Amino acid sequence: MSLYISGNKLFEYLVAYILRNNGYIAGVPRRKLGGRGTQHAIGVVGIDLNNSPFCLNTVLLVAARGPAPANHNTDMQLVRNLKATLLDLEQTLPSRRELIRDLLDNNRGDLFHRIYGGKKAKEALTVHYVGGIFVAGEFSYPAWEYANAHGIYVVHLPELMAGQTIFYWYRQIRNLLAQVLSRDGKLTLPGLAKKTKKIPDFRDILLLLQQPQREELLPEHSHDLFTIFNELLRTAELSTLARGLQRTAIATINGYPVVMEYNVGYKALLDAALTVYERKIKTIKSVAPATTYKPLDVIHLRINATTMMAANQVHRLCFRAEQDNVPPAIQDLAGAVYVPAMVLDKRSAKRFRLKMPLKAGLSLVCEFTQEPDLTADAVR
Repeated sequence: MSLYISGNKLFEYLVAYILRNNGYIAGVPRRKLGGRGTQHAIGVVGIDLNNSPFCLNTVLLVAARGPAPANHNTDMQLVRNLKATLLDLEQTLPSRRELIRDLLDNNRGDLFHRIYGGKKAKEALTVHYVGGIFVAGEFSYPAWEYANAHGIYVVHLPELMAGQTIFYWYRQIRNLLAQVLSRDGKLTLPGLAKKTKKIPDFRDILLLLQQPQREELLPEHSHDLFTIFNELLRTAELSTLARGLQRTAIATINGYPVVMEYNVGYKALLDAALTVYERKIKTIKSVAPATTYKPLDVIHLRINATTMMAANQVHRLCFRAEQDNVPPAIQDLAGAVYVPAMVLDKRSAKRFRLKMPLKAGLSLVCEFTQEPDLTADAVR
């Protein structure tokens, strides 16, 4: 039996999974977030605990929209709704600071449930709220400008994930979801069957999705469905998608978030970053104390192909690692980075740097340069 679940809801879960693999404590709140004026239904929330002194923990509120043509009214309304939510939540900050405690040895999932699991009339934590709109495909340019003017980031995800279109993965996920609940009412996924207290909730949401005419999912239903979604990504049928999402990084170019796909394991990136860090320390020791010069060691990547996507709104820059002085762990590093057209100009497109956070205080800095045979007009 087919299940009725919107593509945008599945796209939200894909975004949450990517955030989890990029250091965020990300998930679907089990309740609405209480602001000063009203309560807000947020699809995905990401918590960043890697804060610096004099900074608050960052809470990322996500609005997601899957592949679709640009629609000025719809896209602008998406930005306005997120802006209004951010403003309302920022006005609920308590007079006395109530910070998110350090994670230490606690379970990350338990921390998320403690914050966004139980019922609350208003938010009581002192955090820095940031808005992020994740899209695949086109996005209205006036809406993009309006978002940036109000500190909201628009992140373009690739239209192909793990070699297939997002619509293809929508169909695969829906087909597998329809098989989770057997005819006798038992759950077929072993990971769900172990959560004995939640089995009735999982059964209720799967039965609810069989109804074509129903209202929008409640936060608690969406939360339980995301748990099922995570178990589905452990199956052999979706292993290719899970591996592709795990190798999708959220990096920054001049502070603006961009998406980067790579073909090596996460441990290889860590090994490379540690190698670069050790090499940098050795180089600094050889610099005379009187000088202010501090060498910055980077990973050199060569852009070997450029294509325009999303109606010429996004550059897809294919790259490979330079073979000179590259850490052994990433000699075969290759992939693509997706950069909004307005982030790069003709000068910076020929040479720019990207910062990929890996762990608290540890990042991999990559310098991209074009191959000589690429024309000057390849990237506008």
